[in-house]
Amino acid sequence: MKSKLLFIGCLLLAASCTNESQQTEHNPPQDSLSHIANEEVKRVLNGAMDKAGGLEQWNKLASLQFTKDYSLLLESGEVENAAFQKHHYTFGAAPTVDIEWMKDENKNTIHFEDGEYEKLLNGEMDSSMAQQSVINTVLSATFVVSIPFKLLDEGVKLSYGGLDTLSNGKVVEVLEATYDPEEHTAHSTPDIWRHYYDAEDFTFLAYMVQHADHYSYVENQSFHEVEGFLFPKTRKSYRVDQDRNLLYLRADYAYDDYTLGWATTD
Repeated sequence: MKSKLLFIGCLLLAASCTNESQQTEHNPPQDSLSHIANEEVKRVLNGAMDKAGGLEQWNKLASLQFTKDYSLLLESGEVENAAFQKHHYTFGAAPTVDIEWMKDENKNTIHFEDGEYEKLLNGEMDSSMAQQSVINTVLSATFVVSIPFKLLDEGVKLSYGGLDTLSNGKVVEVLEATYDPEEHTAHSTPDIWRHYYDAEDFTFLAYMVQHADHYSYVENQSFHEVEGFLFPKTRKSYRVDQDRNLLYLRADYAYDDYTLGWATTD
């Protein structure tokens, strides 16, 4: 089965992770766990995918739409940037991404199609946003929303981190995903992600990302149930130290109005 693009997500600004393995194609074939040798990783990943909606159903998605309302905050608490966005993704042989928002009565759009990324202002080409930022916006949006399914990519090194306890008292099972640009040209940065799944039912509760110069920790605080899928409703992103101690709130996210489109079979 051909891969499909996908969404999810930080959101939410897991955004600074720009691994090219977070590509614009997503759904792996049904036997894609065959390359994973660790049985604990397989167990948690299977549980997480089932809880999120199931790989089989995920592979049937033809499109996904939702709104994302976010505020990016400075350490002082001052708002650095905020927007109410509409996200629209189509999957299949020719995937597309459209992220739209209004600012100063102008319509801003980030568009991906046929391998090309572009920023538009009122429908016209806009060069005010750096091209790498445009690419990063698409990659981060499509990556975060596709967890846990995106962890099936063969370029991702997965390991089982055992049990842990979050600050809210939730006991979680940990999957660690490592991206190595020295081994895989498709990876652009050597980020390390730790994914935290509820030890009781495998709900995706949080993740922590080790970037080159800082750590980010994102909590999924509530969820929408939409046609069998569990999607984020509210998320908070924090700057943390290496021990996951909170330093300050970096971003607030709210997601709503999910609409799913299903692939038709002949």
